[in-house]
Amino acid sequence: MSATLLIELGCEELPAGACRVAEREAAPAVERLLAERRLAPASVEALITPRRIAVLAASVPAEAPAETVTVTGPPERAARDDQGAWTKAAEGFARKHGLTPDQLGVAADGLLTATVERPAVPLEACVQELVDGLIEGLQMPKNMRWGTGALRFSRPIRTLCVLHGERLLEAEVQGVASTRTVRGHRVLRPEVELASADDYVTELGGAGVAVRTADRREVIEALLASSAKMHDAAWEDPGRVLDEVVYLVEWPRVLDGQIAERFLELPDRVLVSAMQSHQRYLPLRGQTGTLRPVFLTVVNSHPDADPAVRAGNERVLAGRLDDAAFSLAKDRQRGIEAMAAVLDRITYHQRLGTLADRTARLVELAGALADAAGASADDRGHAVAAARLAKADLASTMVGEFAELQGETGMEYARAAGLPEPVCVAIAEQYRPDGAGRPVPDTLPGALLALAERLDQLVAVIAIGERPTGSRDPYALRRAAAGIADIQARWGMPLDLPALVERAHGLLVGQRADLELDAEAVREAVVPFVLDRVDQALGEEGVPVDVQRAARGAGPVDPARHAARARALHAARDSEELARAHAAAVRCSRIGGGEAPADALDPALYEGDAEPALAAALADAAPRIAAADDPAEALRLAAGLADPVDALFDAVMVLADDPAVRANRVRLVAEAAAALRPVGDLTQLQR
Repeated sequence: MSATLLIELGCEELPAGACRVAEREAAPAVERLLAERRLAPASVEALITPRRIAVLAASVPAEAPAETVTVTGPPERAARDDQGAWTKAAEGFARKHGLTPDQLGVAADGLLTATVERPAVPLEACVQELVDGLIEGLQMPKNMRWGTGALRFSRPIRTLCVLHGERLLEAEVQGVASTRTVRGHRVLRPEVELASADDYVTELGGAGVAVRTADRREVIEALLASSAKMHDAAWEDPGRVLDEVVYLVEWPRVLDGQIAERFLELPDRVLVSAMQSHQRYLPLRGQTGTLRPVFLTVVNSHPDADPAVRAGNERVLAGRLDDAAFSLAKDRQRGIEAMAAVLDRITYHQRLGTLADRTARLVELAGALADAAGASADDRGHAVAAARLAKADLASTMVGEFAELQGETGMEYARAAGLPEPVCVAIAEQYRPDGAGRPVPDTLPGALLALAERLDQLVAVIAIGERPTGSRDPYALRRAAAGIADIQARWGMPLDLPALVERAHGLLVGQRADLELDAEAVREAVVPFVLDRVDQALGEEGVPVDVQRAARGAGPVDPARHAARARALHAARDSEELARAHAAAVRCSRIGGGEAPADALDPALYEGDAEPALAAALADAAPRIAAADDPAEALRLAAGLADPVDALFDAVMVLADDPAVRANRVRLVAEAAAALRPVGDLTQLQR
């Protein structure tokens, strides 16, 4: 009989990051584990709260049925040696399936076969493997060891419940045995006895636990809207703290709290940061867009504790805002120029110099980027001026207290100093985008400074040998590379990555930074690294890997042009134009091999009409293909070379016996391949 299977790991409070991993990975892990054991479920759902990781699998059979399967192995010719004896390959294949070599068969395609009888296996015999596999399959960001066992997990596991319908199944995790008892809300109803797996969601709901994350978020947003309406305001979440809050509560409620009027004189960004970054509060804005002296917070406590919780929230926030007011007054008295003057005393990185050294590099790079972009004198001047003060606020008391306000604080201090508004805004925009899908700079000076900031970061860190490996990226270089691509895509400015990398590396060398890699090695690392981020975004759009590789093979490594080329190839995937250009590229790539081409084409060596016709077509089309701004137009022109290329291969033998004629024809074919290359390396396409 089939029934619902429940596996619940009752944990001490899980961090939000661990909950997100479980939400993403738990259901697929259990579905795979069940399918591998011939117990495939109808569906699997993960139910995650701060105190539990639960999986409900629908219609799981009580027993994996008996079956007969035929497995293929090595070729028959590898089964016996020259004397007719069984080889190691045959013996190993047979032994793997509990057979002797004489019991093996041979399939029609000549492969050895083993017919294996698999007995019926009850679900209870697999339960421990399912529990262990679930735990091992969750790639938590940080794990810990507790007690005397060897198991490592995000938090200690305190309860375990495995039910198949109404049956309790035996399993254990580090001495914790499976029981029907699961934890309810810590305060409202600490324990629940489950009669059946099908009762899980309902019983936990009655015990003060909303087990579905989407349900908790829906409740939270409805309560926030209702509370905000009572204050004639709207709630906002610029820091996206709700993405974490939904994993901090099991039965959410919303409380308000008061902000002293004197704190409303602080800049909005300071108020919001103090509320969100430190306490996960939600600010309120009135109809005029000004912050209200009220905040909202999501709680998981008993209603009787509301007065104490509210007073505690207000007290903590007041303390943070007092610190902010003190820091702001002190910094304003000091001034941004004074902060910039002490950057030579602050180490950026022990191998890369001080913040003053980094500032000098940003000034040079911002100017170079502005020149390459053809920026106006005003925009160039504003970008360079912003670069000179970009890191000044890192010497401020405010950023020392509120690190997340760097850039924003610099903007406020630049305004206080009377600097032009584009300079002030650019100082804040240097850190945009701060993540995938986040806004890029809205001003050109800000975009130039943001590009310079990320380019210097990439080149400097990779030059000292700190390239990211696997999931390890302590300097957030992947985010920096993605930011470069996003900014360029928004502003459309040209980016000669190899030249910019060499410029940035040269500035480091000039400052005598302690580098491990020379300019060439850094260029070969940084340029593909940036394009990898572009390809990742293309893949999310549905552009296949072979198309990405083909586009990258075009040569010039401007991220925006690479993306446009890949999209154009993908859009033309089923077109006649791409089919013809692809066929021509493949034919050209297969000729020549190790043959040395002539130094230049010699028309005197042409035979017949095909060679001069192709040479004339190349002379006309090649420069137009290379100069085409529209990748689709370049592809159209490239397709026009297909006929003269085909005519050449039909009319002559490229690898002629005469060495001079052969070298001349190899040269002609090579020039045809080179003319097609600006469209992409079409030989990479899987057609």
